[in-house]
Order: sequence, then C-alpha cells, then structure tokens
Amino acid sequence: MAFKRKSKVSAEIPSSAMSDIAFLLLVFFMTTTIFNVEKGIPVQLPQPGPPTEIKQNVVVTVKVAQDGSIYLDSVDNPKAIPSLSLLQDELERRDIRLGGPGKLNVIFEVDPGADFEMMIDVFDEIRKANIQKLALVIE
Repeated sequence: MAFKRKSKVSAEIPSSAMSDIAFLLLVFFMTTTIFNVEKGIPVQLPQPGPPTEIKQNVVVTVKVAQDGSIYLDSVDNPKAIPSLSLLQDELERRDIRLGGPGKLNVIFEVDPGADFEMMIDVFDEIRKANIQKLALVIE
C-alpha cells in the first residue's frame, strides 16, 4: 500500500496585499494627524492713508550688524550696546525720558548676513522694554 505524502505548506507570508495595507495605513495617518500651526509674531500693519510726521527726537534705530553687534542710532550718533540686557535698559530709559511708556518709536534694522537667532533675541528685548511703536526695516 502506497502512502500519499501531504503537500508541504509554504513557510512564506503572502506579500501581494502588503502594499495595499501599507497604502491604507499611510492614508489613515495622513488624514488623522493634526499638524501644529505656528502662530508667529503678531504684527499690526498700518492703515492706508497719508504718512504722519514724527519728530526725530522720539525715534531710535536699533541695528544688528552682520557680526552680531548691536547699535543704537539716534540722529546719526551710533552707540554700541555690549549686551542684550543693556539694550532693554537703554530703551526703557529713553522712553521714560520722553514722558512715559509708549512715547518712543523704534526702527529695527537687521543686516541680511546677521544671525537669525540674534535678530529674534534683540526683537524680544525690544518687546520686553514695552516699546509699542516698532517699525521693521525690510530690504
């Protein structure tokens, strides 16, 4: 009597549907993922209309040079600021000298080759000084 041998079961995993499952998982995660939207810096843009005249004694220009040095420029009189904390103190002192918070106008100018992190640090110090009128110079 001859015995029939059983057919051997393959040890392979069928991979024909693997690409379908991977695609379905990809679509699922793409549609259910919530992305964080960066809010950025709140900026109030001026309304269209005639330009307003501003006295030169209430305007200070803060410049960040390419090497990261900070300058205060008031009527073509540049003054080097050695540290960020001194920038905040100087801006607050000038604002108080003009008669209180909100009187000083700051023009913020950054060299295109300057470090981005330095620009943000200087911007933060200007905001800490409670400067309410800020103009950004963009080339």
